[in-house]
Amino acid sequence: MANIASYVIVGAGIAGNAAAETLRKQGFEGEVHLVGAEPHRPYDRPPLSKEFLSGSKEQDKLFFKPEDFYAEHSIQLHLGTEATALDPTSKTLTLADGSSLRFDKLLLATGSRVRTLPIPGSELEGIHYLRTIDDSQAIARSMNSASRVVIVGAGFIGSEVAAVCKTAGLEVTVLEIQPQPMAHILGEEMGAIYANLHTSRGIDLRLQEGISGIRGSSRAEQVTTDQGNAIDCDFVVIGVGIAPDTALAESAGLEVDRGILVDEHCQTSHPDIYAAGDVANWFHPGLGHRLRVEHWDNALNQGAAAAKSMLGAPEPYSPTLYFWSDQYDLSIQYLGHATEWDEIAVRGNPDEEKFTAFYLKDGLVHGALVVNNFRDIRPTRTLIGQKTPITAASLSDESINLKQLARG
Repeated sequence: MANIASYVIVGAGIAGNAAAETLRKQGFEGEVHLVGAEPHRPYDRPPLSKEFLSGSKEQDKLFFKPEDFYAEHSIQLHLGTEATALDPTSKTLTLADGSSLRFDKLLLATGSRVRTLPIPGSELEGIHYLRTIDDSQAIARSMNSASRVVIVGAGFIGSEVAAVCKTAGLEVTVLEIQPQPMAHILGEEMGAIYANLHTSRGIDLRLQEGISGIRGSSRAEQVTTDQGNAIDCDFVVIGVGIAPDTALAESAGLEVDRGILVDEHCQTSHPDIYAAGDVANWFHPGLGHRLRVEHWDNALNQGAAAAKSMLGAPEPYSPTLYFWSDQYDLSIQYLGHATEWDEIAVRGNPDEEKFTAFYLKDGLVHGALVVNNFRDIRPTRTLIGQKTPITAASLSDESINLKQLARG
């Protein structure tokens, strides 16, 4: 009797779940094992800093699939246990509970770990990082008995938590070490507009000011900054980024450089091991270089792409990148990947909080920031994906239909 093929997925997040579903949708009949360090079945993370934190979405609504879905599709869940060792030679994965799984092919979708700050006072109660359901619930409990919060970092996580806290009636101070929020992605011009979205709603945003320590008897009561200021608070939320969780890959001898190195088919340096999601540093054929992306849309689509590659039907993974954030009554979306630009064309009025900013280089749109301007999403995606030559003046001119411009 022939051995039944066994595919193992390490990481029960967005990418891992998408891969498991895709394997079954594509007709794979072998064993599918999905390993997750958390006790929860796969769930959606973006609401943790928004609807779930605010209480407008219940926990049951976070999960991608009903509890019985995995058994019905013969996807074996191994939850609440970390993968501790990976042996590519024997094709064996060892789990923290002492068990092991043999695999024919394996996907690493281990995601990221939050960056922590080793500062004085970091051991106090009331200091939060946000990555899991449990983290979000802990922040919500602090909110319920607080009136003041200091948030460190004005990236999307910090901004989203700030928006929820401010809407709930708390006094919110945000510390950001950059000249403007998201300046490394949006540039300082658009970063200033992004900052105004928060300051106009009463956020105390302190730019080019970082945290130096936290004081308190047993809980966080005051944050000290590198500018010599002291800010009273009832709790602290730190959102200073994440780092790819490459420990398992490194121990297995896979090629790692700012993420697990994979090709355009999500294949690692070992022919039967793949990687997808936050942890993957992959070659993007359309951009012509490597990159690592930490966003929901990429994790979902790359997880599915990796599954197809594992099944022997690889397609070059070359998406138009996309991510979004909901803050207050704002829908903030970003398309493409602009690392440098020679001009920015703004369509609409930022003062009215409804506009699209196009990042151009050499007459091509490489990226776009879209705020409350839903109708611009599809034609902008076309402009970026098809590399349509265009001028900044035509993009800024609202009398010209953007769909027509996208058609060239």
